[in-house]
Amino acid sequence: MDIAWLTAVALVIACVILLVRYRLTAAENRSLYADIRELRDAKQGLEDQLAEKQRLRSALTETMIDPVFFVDAARIITFCNSAAKLLSKGIAESGRSLMESVRSYELDSIVDEAMRGQHDLPREITVNQRLYYVRLSVLAQAGVQTGAVLILRDISELQRLGRARRDFVANISHELRTPLTAIRLLVDTLRFSVDAAPDQRAHYLDQISTQVDTLTQLAQEMYDLSLIESGQVPMRMVSSSLSELANRVMERLKPQAERAGITLENHIPVDVNVLVDPDQISRVLSNLLHNAIKFTPDGRIRIFTVDRQPPSSSRLPGHDIAAQEDYITVAVQDTGVGIARSDLPRIFERFYKVSRARGHGGTGLGLAIAKHIVEAHGGHIWAESQEGQGATFYLTVPREEQ
Repeated sequence: MDIAWLTAVALVIACVILLVRYRLTAAENRSLYADIRELRDAKQGLEDQLAEKQRLRSALTETMIDPVFFVDAARIITFCNSAAKLLSKGIAESGRSLMESVRSYELDSIVDEAMRGQHDLPREITVNQRLYYVRLSVLAQAGVQTGAVLILRDISELQRLGRARRDFVANISHELRTPLTAIRLLVDTLRFSVDAAPDQRAHYLDQISTQVDTLTQLAQEMYDLSLIESGQVPMRMVSSSLSELANRVMERLKPQAERAGITLENHIPVDVNVLVDPDQISRVLSNLLHNAIKFTPDGRIRIFTVDRQPPSSSRLPGHDIAAQEDYITVAVQDTGVGIARSDLPRIFERFYKVSRARGHGGTGLGLAIAKHIVEAHGGHIWAESQEGQGATFYLTVPREEQ
């Protein structure tokens, strides 16, 4: 009995010990599981915060028109926006090196040297034949540089505008200097020609009047061009007969053409109607015909409609070929001296005069004004020519809606 009783007691004690250990182990496991859940929740929270920051970074950089690159210490891209991918022609992506993506040794060197504190920023570089203003911020953690954020701002247009502004000042100074110098010389001549005959003095005064007219025309055309460029000249669009508009312009220029031995021909069908501002389009046709007369020693000038689409170089942003179905293309063709190929891309610039225009006067603003008027109608204007074989100017104007 004693042995059996002792055995039973021992078994009870063992069960109690096992039960206690089980409960302790279960409690430890519950605590461990709670810690694991807490760690898992913390990890998920960190991942959510990281994802939110990445979404915010992506949203911020995608709203920027400037290329943005995030690179690590080895100059490997960790993130880049759409503008950066466009700059690299689709090559840039996470995991690729900056050098491989942009193919600019200068840019890669700038980042490397800036991260080592050996290069002054910002600075300007050329990538894909465009000028960029480079800004860079080095990323560091615990005093160790881990990467950099790189922003490239395209300043090619600013550079072009700055050059255009300088050219404008130089051109206007040149255009003003010629008549002002002539007026000064004529006035001095009159002042010191006390004994000059009345007819000679009248001749000098006529020349002064001519130079004053040139200055007046220049000032007026500059003012008109500024208004047209800024959109302050409203286009009063009305249904008009294109043939009648051309006839009225030709009638005004007919005496000038006859003196030059030139025949003006209007081949526009009488039933062609357009939706335009008659005064402004008449001004465009007048400028084109006037230039054609000046640079055609003899022969003929024709104006006609043609089934022709503008070249891509003359198209405005947002105007595709399909939209041209609503437009009529008008051609003004002469048999004059033509335009050199090198001059064709620039003839619509303000004050630009081709070499053949020397000695013919003019302000150099006529074609610039014509270009802005046509574009204000939603159309295009361009020219085709071979030197010595005449020139043809084309413009598109809105067709009257049926």
